[in-house]
Amino acid sequence: MTESWDDLRFFLAIARHKTRTAAAAALCVDATTVGRRIRALERRFDARLFARGPNGLVLTPAGLALAPRAEAVESQVLAAEGALGGADSRLEGMLRITSSEGLSSYVLAPRLVEFRREHPAIRISICAENRTLDLVRHEADVAVRLFRPREPSLVARRVGALALHLYASDEYLRRAGPLRKLRDLAAHDWVGFDASLDRTPPSRWMHEHATASRCVLRSNSTTVVLAACAAGHGIAMAPACFTKHFLGLERVLPKVALEAEVWAVTHPDLYPSARVKALLAWLGRTLATSSSA
Repeated sequence: MTESWDDLRFFLAIARHKTRTAAAAALCVDATTVGRRIRALERRFDARLFARGPNGLVLTPAGLALAPRAEAVESQVLAAEGALGGADSRLEGMLRITSSEGLSSYVLAPRLVEFRREHPAIRISICAENRTLDLVRHEADVAVRLFRPREPSLVARRVGALALHLYASDEYLRRAGPLRKLRDLAAHDWVGFDASLDRTPPSRWMHEHATASRCVLRSNSTTVVLAACAAGHGIAMAPACFTKHFLGLERVLPKVALEAEVWAVTHPDLYPSARVKALLAWLGRTLATSSSA
């Protein structure tokens, strides 16, 4: 096998995720890069590796022949990374974090400057991805999630909690009228997340207490939901530390509060790494101060 692992990981990403866009999200690159790398690999083999099928891209005979050899290389690389990562006691190198768009944008990216001041030799990569990346296959080193993880093979630590409240814009409240009691919510428009985020605490709460037919806008993006709320579409539930980035939002029904646990997850091979341990400790300190900010 003369092909490098860097080439083969693009091939395996498409084989598993079926589209260039999904493969790009898993690799934290753009779809153009994925397409370019696959075309280069196909030119090297002088064979097409993928064909378009009814549910996305499928392997051609040449791709099927390459797949087991690529997976064998992947297994060797992951084993080597695990051994090196477990033995790594240096606070330096790349640390790959995956988290939701909201946590990435409004907690991690602004506050990680403090982490880097403490550990200037550590470089950070953040993949803002609502889809759960595969830590077993080392698509990321640490995942930060707003739900308790279910994978028994991974190491999970509760690192904090975020306080969630109801918000609306001044313009919306002038138009629709105030909310004085929780039952008033059933008569108001609201904005929320799409089906891909139904398991998150704000989605579950809103589906329980608000009228489904009055959800006027849905999105898989926290930024879009809060921007829509600030523009006057309706009421939204969000962490307090997210909403301070949007002008004109007012907390409604202030006695209504929800706590969303924040969990950090990593692979057992990487847990002993000094970089990972430093990040987990920092997350605990940071989320303790961000929960009510």
